[in-house]
Amino acid sequence: MNMNKLITTVFLMSLASVSWGQPEEKREAASVFQEFLLAYNQSDAEGIVNLFSEDAIFWGTGSKTLGEDTEEILQYFSQISQRPVGQRFASTKDLSILELSKDSILVSGVWQVAIEGQANDTFFRLSMAISLRDGLWKIVQFHNSRMPE
Repeated sequence: MNMNKLITTVFLMSLASVSWGQPEEKREAASVFQEFLLAYNQSDAEGIVNLFSEDAIFWGTGSKTLGEDTEEILQYFSQISQRPVGQRFASTKDLSILELSKDSILVSGVWQVAIEGQANDTFFRLSMAISLRDGLWKIVQFHNSRMPE
């Protein structure tokens, strides 16, 4: 199986696991995080940035300042476009979804990244707010930090 087919298959399986038993709004909003992981796995920085609203606030794992627009988010993720697809594989470990309204949810959880050639995965804590903006679910707040060992 080629890498793109494998990534797509795993994406669909993880999306199904997040979606099971959820109301449609929650499924659609939660799929934004799965799309984030797919773009990460595809080394697609622009694909990641397109998931954010123009006024999103952003704390990346290595951020020293709060990002407050998509240009800062693109700058943060720009280095991943230089990675070969398949070098890193991100997947959901555990997610909780809290519906604030029919137009807004919170996603909190843990995701992991396997790096080719490394024995141990890296785990990250995540919190993100996703809101319906002009008919599309967009990330409006994002915080990511490495899981303490």
